[in-house]
Amino acid sequence: MRRYPRTTFCFRMLWDSSFQICGCCILGFGIYLLIHNNFGVLFHNLPSLTLGNVFVIVGSIIMVVAFLGCMGSIKENKCLLMSFFILLLIILLAEVTLAILLFVYEQKLNEYVAKGLTDSIHRYHSDNSTKAAWDSIQSFLQCCGINGTSDWTSGPPASCPSDRKVEVLGMSFALTLNCQIDKTSQTIGL
Repeated sequence: MRRYPRTTFCFRMLWDSSFQICGCCILGFGIYLLIHNNFGVLFHNLPSLTLGNVFVIVGSIIMVVAFLGCMGSIKENKCLLMSFFILLLIILLAEVTLAILLFVYEQKLNEYVAKGLTDSIHRYHSDNSTKAAWDSIQSFLQCCGINGTSDWTSGPPASCPSDRKVEVLGMSFALTLNCQIDKTSQTIGL
């Protein structure tokens, strides 16, 4: 069996361990969000697609992949290292594919998110969990509705800030990502 220099081994172990720790942190934060977060009720179309669930899934995947890399480094097992490389390649390809799909379907995604949030605003007075989520978000972010007070047909709720400093609800990861993709595409001239 071929032995690598000790510095290479230590570097690989440190690198793989840092991924393992990151995976644990993301998983822990996901579990925390699942227990303490009530923002998932804003999208009734996809009740299981919450930020907590996404973090738990991503954290678990990172931990498994990092474990394969770490064990492959310790045992210098070619099969484990090849599995680690293939999984990293699949993750990279999935990220690139997701970025392309978000860029191509940006307008549809914006419409879908806006429709979902507008539907949840209409449920504000009839659903206590939706009311609690909107009140929590608006108090924390100091905003009112999606685009402003005009989103509330029966007048803004008490959770809207009285000074109306911020009018835009910046709560969707997809919208933030779309804005970044749009800025990047404008910068590079696409």
